[in-house]
Amino acid sequence: MYDLVVKSGLLIDPSQGIHENMDLAASDGKVEAVERSISESHAKRVVDASGMIVVPGLVDIHTHTAYNLVRLAIDPERACLLKGTTTAVDAGSTGELLYPAFEQLVINRNRTRILTFLNIESLGMIEFGDFPPKYTDQEWPGLLTALDEFFIPLFINIENTIEVVRQNRDTIVGVKWAHHGPRGLSLARETADEIGCMLMIENHHMPEALKYVKKGDLITHIYHHAFNSLTHRYDGLTDDGSIYPEFHEAVKRGVLLDVGHGKGGFSWKIAELALKEGLKPHCISTDLWVGNINGPVYDMPTTMAKFLHLGMTLEEVVEASTATPATALGKAGQIGTLKAGACADATVFKLQEGRFPLVDTGGEGRVGTQMLIPIHVIRGGEVIT
Repeated sequence: MYDLVVKSGLLIDPSQGIHENMDLAASDGKVEAVERSISESHAKRVVDASGMIVVPGLVDIHTHTAYNLVRLAIDPERACLLKGTTTAVDAGSTGELLYPAFEQLVINRNRTRILTFLNIESLGMIEFGDFPPKYTDQEWPGLLTALDEFFIPLFINIENTIEVVRQNRDTIVGVKWAHHGPRGLSLARETADEIGCMLMIENHHMPEALKYVKKGDLITHIYHHAFNSLTHRYDGLTDDGSIYPEFHEAVKRGVLLDVGHGKGGFSWKIAELALKEGLKPHCISTDLWVGNINGPVYDMPTTMAKFLHLGMTLEEVVEASTATPATALGKAGQIGTLKAGACADATVFKLQEGRFPLVDTGGEGRVGTQMLIPIHVIRGGEVIT
């Protein structure tokens, strides 16, 4: 007798190469079977997915979920889990000083599975809130970039960061370098190498910053196009309309590209240019925080719809939202898959046809023709919605 059977849906699981009508069975929080027909009489509860799509629970590899600890963070249950994201990865909201509170007050108390990149800066992102145009009402953050980062070592404690990561490898997946300069990035690289973990960096100070990333590392905000007041040029893939060849070289050596949509991290024109040159995202993610949850990001399904509009197939979009981020995090076979023995996390979507306004972070719009509407969310075998 299974705890749950999801019946009659189009099951798309790129981790197993499945794209056909299949039933899903789960017990004790784990996937038990994926078969063409599983009898309803063998289930304590049945979810009818007729006419819908069943995929592994979404893995959003860039969020800010340290809710009520840092001002920029969103409620992971409302913003992530109820929208189909069963695993939300916090991208550096906290550093080594605040991580214990994050674990105790948010990670351990939430139905969403929360993993995290630990910020290389000990204070994390405590200064940020939705205060445009600076997004902070504090003056001290100016020290982080002052005098060519003269003060940045005062904000980074490598020894303590290493210790916190090593004590929490079940939830901390890597180290994050965010908005500041290359000296901080070099310290983040040093720290990640000492720990033996992956590094997530933001798409700034390019192409120089690419020398710090290695196979398995992640570059987020890959399709942004923002002026960097420190370098006096545009950050990202290109400054003049031609993609830096160093990005193609980085991908060849195994560096991963992440969307990290955010409030300033996604340009239609840059994404279109990049995809034309073969630079598809390995991971689709939102960078959800208080400044974009009410637009232009909203949630993972809306972000996924933007890449359907850009010409990626439904299977490619699902893979970049499930299996690939799970593998990048070292969690293949546990999450991002519906393989037997994996966590019983699944999202049941309706693929709705119509006309849907889709806006980038510069306010430029496109009209999509498909939107993924989450109907049922299953986390650890429990039907959440």
